[in-house]
Amino acid sequence: MIGTVISADLDFIGQMQPNQRAGFVAVSLEQALEARRVYKKRLKAMTGLFNT
Repeated sequence: MIGTVISADLDFIGQMQPNQRAGFVAVSLEQALEARRVYKKRLKAMTGLFNT
């Protein structure tokens, strides 16, 4: 396996321009899960801003 994008970073990858370079950093499963928890918490907070 060359690399895997953690779920918390999928938005960033989806917004990259063609031929834009990406770097990969090794993370543990625990770090990836924590990044996902933080991402979901931020997304929930932002969703609340638009539900008026």
